[in-house]
Amino acid sequence: MTITTDKKADPMSEVKTGAYLRIILALALSGLAELASLFFIQPLLPVLAVEYDVPVSQVSIILSAETALLAFGLLFTGTLSDHYGRKRLIIVSLLAGGILTLLCPLAQSWALLVALRAVIGLALSGIAAAATAYISEEVAPVVAGVVTGYFVFGNSMGGMSGRIIASQLIEHISINTIFYGFAASLIVVAILVNFLLPASRNFKPTENLNVLCVVKGAAAHFKNKNLSRVFILSFIIFGVFTSLYNYLAFFLKGEPFNITPANAGLISFSFALSFFTAPQAGRFAEKYGSMTVLRMLFAMMALGMLLTLVNNVAIFIVGAVIFTGCFFGCHAIGLRWVSKNATHARGQAVALYLFFYYMGGSVIGFVNGFVFHGTGWHGMTAFIIALLVVAAVVATSLAGGEQKKLVPATPVK
Repeated sequence: MTITTDKKADPMSEVKTGAYLRIILALALSGLAELASLFFIQPLLPVLAVEYDVPVSQVSIILSAETALLAFGLLFTGTLSDHYGRKRLIIVSLLAGGILTLLCPLAQSWALLVALRAVIGLALSGIAAAATAYISEEVAPVVAGVVTGYFVFGNSMGGMSGRIIASQLIEHISINTIFYGFAASLIVVAILVNFLLPASRNFKPTENLNVLCVVKGAAAHFKNKNLSRVFILSFIIFGVFTSLYNYLAFFLKGEPFNITPANAGLISFSFALSFFTAPQAGRFAEKYGSMTVLRMLFAMMALGMLLTLVNNVAIFIVGAVIFTGCFFGCHAIGLRWVSKNATHARGQAVALYLFFYYMGGSVIGFVNGFVFHGTGWHGMTAFIIALLVVAAVVATSLAGGEQKKLVPATPVK
């Protein structure tokens, strides 16, 4: 099964290709809207501190509340998608996020605004788990890695565009108008997903939402070594990525670079590389094996970090770009691996992967603040490389049991 069009070989190939393109567009848009609506708040923190009279040391709690509830929600929304359906949960999540964002300008107190943003993180937590499970069920294995890669690309573009758009708009329009704009984008994307995304053909809902059954299902995922070890990888992958971007601007503003934080932030444009690296990593994973490709990407990330030690801004940027591009490839492979190896309740399995993913960003990113403060960029680089070595060892332990023979799935029509 290929995504190319060949009418002689397969009269339905053109229809199948059209369905895949609709899936890619719908899921990429949903991922973009999700991350953009979460992280546009980051460049607005200085303005929010003034408007709500919040100390600078405490204003970042609004972003922490979003991501914390996002991670917490992932423990449950994957199970909801297993019961109610993938497409339905994606649409409901987008609509709920849009409606809640519309309420943000009405918040008269800082505590209420933080609470609203936290609930928005909870509402949007259903998208990633449902989208990845949908791909696993509705897309042929030979192209599922590529489609997952484009979903990751949509996420990366959302995280980048949300920050950039908000930072540029705040000088010209009010915060309330920005809230309304991102709320509208979520609602519009929900409508587009409703029309673009093909209905599920292979989805089999779980019978009930019994809490005990949910706990037992999660326990079974942890007993599956192919999954539990990848949860470790997800923790490390986003943890080292978050560490790089948390402290990059602090390092570059000092000698010998003397680069302003605003200019250092432009390195975030390298997120656009996910358009190529995430789908391509999926292609290579199907051809050479997921863990083989993952170990190669870890090695390249370590090389990228080593390049940032050179006192030359061009080489530093090259190293950061290599690291970033490989990160998105790792994430695409990790998501695909979980869906492929879950023996039941794929939505819940993906949700657990993403829970550890976001928790890794929180925990490792926080710990590396102390490492950077105490030992500088060199010490943090050494710690990141050590974590990548651990990740490579875990990937090696999984490589032996990797299934090399793909089992075709019923394609979307």
